[in-house]
Amino acid sequence: MPQLLTILNKASKFLSEKGSPSPTLDAEVLLANVLGMQRIDLYVNYDRPLDKRELAGYREAIARRAKLEPVAYITGKKEFYSREFKVNNNVLIPRPETELLVEKVLGYIENFEIESPMILDLCTGSGALAITLDLELEDATITATDIAKESLVVARENAKTHNASVEFIEGDLFTGVNQKFDIIVSNPPYIPTESWEKLEPNVKLYEPKIALDGGEDGLLFYRRIINESPSYLKDAGALFLEIGQNQDIDVAKLAEKSKVFAPAMVAKDLAGINRVIFLKRLISD
Repeated sequence: MPQLLTILNKASKFLSEKGSPSPTLDAEVLLANVLGMQRIDLYVNYDRPLDKRELAGYREAIARRAKLEPVAYITGKKEFYSREFKVNNNVLIPRPETELLVEKVLGYIENFEIESPMILDLCTGSGALAITLDLELEDATITATDIAKESLVVARENAKTHNASVEFIEGDLFTGVNQKFDIIVSNPPYIPTESWEKLEPNVKLYEPKIALDGGEDGLLFYRRIINESPSYLKDAGALFLEIGQNQDIDVAKLAEKSKVFAPAMVAKDLAGINRVIFLKRLISD
């Protein structure tokens, strides 16, 4: 039977030839998943033989990755904020940069000493953001919405796995929501429609377009959220939005035009890109 290291090296070379940007990492993650072990254990067991079942499972996984299907969809899981979440092609794969949303919301609650915060997550997808906030905050009330029924199936499974208490509502943004919140948070679709064909194949071919397409200029959902959110935000409530590259000025202008929010503040991600915009609602007269 072929040994682990030999198979791993062959898989890495094959994925490199097929255009994977991270062939060795992909080969390691997929083999570790098939064998039910950690990546580091692969090299401890480098001379371990693979039986026919394991080899068949690995070949199937490598074949899928060779077609540039995201590794997270092949393994069915993705880490977010040091927790593992189930994913499939009905939900957007959680990105590391979205963790900045969590950090900014947690920091805001601590700085303003908000007790028992009520938080609404729009376009929740896998539920990673809403569930993480629920687990990080002891006394928060979290509500999350998504227009896609299939996404909410995944989100509810993740909530059950992590024993999180999140109310999920099927609806388009605020549809079905009938209360006001201290904080509204969202990572909405923000890719301009005309940019869709320019996306990397692993995104364009596999991830749900409904979770990415932000309309003609990529600002469709920001307009809607900024215009509709005042009806669902408490006085002095806060709106946290993930934004795409170079969208900060346009989104800030939308907020300024609404005359409902204080001047926008922007936070950069680890790559130095403006990634999260913070809007604080002005107190009503």
